[in-house]
Amino acid sequence: MGVAEEAGNRVPTRWRRDITAVPGLGGLLRNPWPLTIVRLAVLALLVLGIIHGLTHPDDRKGLTLLLFWGLFWPLLTVLVTPTLGNLFCAICPHGFIGRWLSRVGLQRRFPKTLRGGGIGLLILIFGYWFIHYTMPGLLSRSTVATAWYFLGFTVFALTSFYVFSGMAYCKHLCPLGRLLAVHGKLGATQITTRTEDCATCRGFECAKACRYKLSPFRFEANNNMQQCTLCMDCVQACDSVRVQIQPPGVALFKPVKRAASSDYWVLLMVLAVAGVAVQMLHGMQHSGLRDSLPWNVVGGWLNAALGISPGNFDMGRLLGFGLAVAATLLAAWVGYRRAASVAGVDYLVSRQTLAYGMAPAAILGLMPHAITRFLTTDAHVLLNELSALMGGSMSLEPLATRSDPWLGYLGLIAYFGMAWSLATIWKRSCLLVPGSITRLRVWVWASMPVLLYVGIYAFKVWALATYGPAHQH
Repeated sequence: MGVAEEAGNRVPTRWRRDITAVPGLGGLLRNPWPLTIVRLAVLALLVLGIIHGLTHPDDRKGLTLLLFWGLFWPLLTVLVTPTLGNLFCAICPHGFIGRWLSRVGLQRRFPKTLRGGGIGLLILIFGYWFIHYTMPGLLSRSTVATAWYFLGFTVFALTSFYVFSGMAYCKHLCPLGRLLAVHGKLGATQITTRTEDCATCRGFECAKACRYKLSPFRFEANNNMQQCTLCMDCVQACDSVRVQIQPPGVALFKPVKRAASSDYWVLLMVLAVAGVAVQMLHGMQHSGLRDSLPWNVVGGWLNAALGISPGNFDMGRLLGFGLAVAATLLAAWVGYRRAASVAGVDYLVSRQTLAYGMAPAAILGLMPHAITRFLTTDAHVLLNELSALMGGSMSLEPLATRSDPWLGYLGLIAYFGMAWSLATIWKRSCLLVPGSITRLRVWVWASMPVLLYVGIYAFKVWALATYGPAHQH
């Protein structure tokens, strides 16, 4: 890469802040012990959640449910990762144990044909999303089921760490690993190095320290941190490695070198499931149109014909889930192929370049629901449960109620994500076509998956405004 091209990929210094240079904070990041203590605490919560779930009767508000579905999922993935970066992986208890297990294990090479995160994405789709939509409440309403669910993943993870080298579980098998790596591209945290130091470096301490076999000295030039988990090993190994804060999402405006093809599929499935499907199966379900929605009508008939209770397996939600995924896949297939034709580039190049524009809409669309649920339902009960576990008698009330007017403004986050996505696609269109009417055509076609989500969201808003909440009908 030439000097001019490399310089063009960098974020202007005035927009960035080197937090490793901040007194006190920099010392905490460059010392392994503070992060180790946090990892031990998170590991303790994982063990506590599993043991508590296996030894206590089912409780809709049990500690196990609150830890896994109230704390870990909304705060450390949906909220923190897109804003600050992939911090969940940095403190993940599976990865923490795996760092040591992989040293004493069999250290087999992970099969080349299975690399790339495809298995992890399939596990996420069928091991969580499919269950969540078709068998509502199977996990989130049972402390025992939740405990066995996460115990199973823990055994699978630790076995993988023991068998394979190079933290293969995190890179290729973890259902959240690839997802959070892509989410992190929207975040503000960036690992960079001092170019003048790297030019004369012959030791490559940062790369040698990386258990994931990444090259931190190339992150900035490539505008791609790949599967970096922000574990801080490279920061602690070399003083020339820095942790910088930059404007969230600014990396999405620039070329991404060595991009993984799985990034496209992750972004597309997140938009399909966490965007389109959520609005169809949660948003529209709460409107007066609920009983008239075609997937509910056909699904109800199938449940009755097959003699299956919707509480055990909801055919309507299965049909809605399948329709949302199929519609998003079709919009992307048509949109990116037409964009490639207009731009005169290869389809795969078009898809890989433009797909990052889906990130803000796909990721920010989850935030309003996650924040609302945590503030109104989970936060106070979680604190009360932890207090009781330690012999206390804390009795906090909900931090907010769904009738609070200010909670309604959280919905603006979703609108912001849509606008941000459309702006990002426009910026990325110029990477294929210089400024002209052709670029506008490329932008329109490339925006089809996001425009599908916008249309479904707008229909949900219209249905609620026109027919009111479902309970009124």
